[in-house]
Amino acid sequence: MQGIRKWKLYSLALVLVAACMLTACQGNLADEEAEQITVFTVGDEAVYLNEVWIYAKTIQQEYEKNYGAGIWTVELQNDKGQAQTVEDITKEDIIEEILQVKVLNQKASTFGIALTAEDQAGIEQQANSFMNGLTDADKEETGITYELAVSVYEENMIAGKVYERIMADGSVEVSDEQCRQTKIYDLYFPIYAENEDGEFKAMSKEDRIKQYDNAKAAYDKITADEDSVSIENAAYEFGADESSFYTMSKSEYITQYGVEITDQLYELKDGDYLGIIESEYGYHIFQMVALTDAEATQSKKQEMEEELKREYFNTTFQSYLDELDSSWKMSKNVDEEAWNLIRFAPESESTEEK
Repeated sequence: MQGIRKWKLYSLALVLVAACMLTACQGNLADEEAEQITVFTVGDEAVYLNEVWIYAKTIQQEYEKNYGAGIWTVELQNDKGQAQTVEDITKEDIIEEILQVKVLNQKASTFGIALTAEDQAGIEQQANSFMNGLTDADKEETGITYELAVSVYEENMIAGKVYERIMADGSVEVSDEQCRQTKIYDLYFPIYAENEDGEFKAMSKEDRIKQYDNAKAAYDKITADEDSVSIENAAYEFGADESSFYTMSKSEYITQYGVEITDQLYELKDGDYLGIIESEYGYHIFQMVALTDAEATQSKKQEMEEELKREYFNTTFQSYLDELDSSWKMSKNVDEEAWNLIRFAPESESTEEK
């Protein structure tokens, strides 16, 4: 398996379906037929077509509401950098989603998780609402029954509870220093110029001297005791068009400026200036805006924590899947012929794309 996508429990809540089922359902399938067509397996469990329809239906309604019916033939780049239609990517996501639900349900007893009477009442209400949105033709076409809808809602709720227990057991901590974001202003006078072909060429010695003189004049004006200007105004006054604010981590500053300059930056206090500093790219005057940008640091902390949580869950889930079916692969476990029975785009468009 190429790796589990990040956790996402699709909420199978109250999708009141219009009269038409998925636009390109391949013919009408009787209930018993859909119940017997295996789309994929995990361990000893088979997942049948009628169950997959419930997930597909829910997702199709959500996507078309937000993006329109033409979304399915749009091409995007997948995780491997290859072009895929939204339809194909979504179908793979559905497999991944159901796979997660099935595997996590296998772990419910390990965590002592069971549904309460209140849970069950809510599930039955959701299933009734879902079924009320289907016509008799819809039910015949997909093989969806009330009992199956209840089962799918039950499994999703149990999977959600298992997921919460897994994450509660996982310790995810990010220190303030790990996520510190520092904001500076870089008043920059380059010593390279871009030619018509987009190539960067070193300036002549004379032009380099001019750039240094500009930097020196700007620095003197910024730090003058009287009639000083802000560093941003100096950038405008001296034509330093490539100057900018940056908010990054220390490691990112090292990548951009090198260790020596970065160490000097981190010795500054808020509001202090550092100049004139020469790098391989030109002359710089730095102002330390905020050694610790509180808002950016908090945002980075949340981002890093979410990433660590995803990594923790993915690792834990993969170990569970290995216990259940260590050789599971999309190409091996999914029946392509059965999977092709579910399409989102109109049949004419799907056929043209193939």
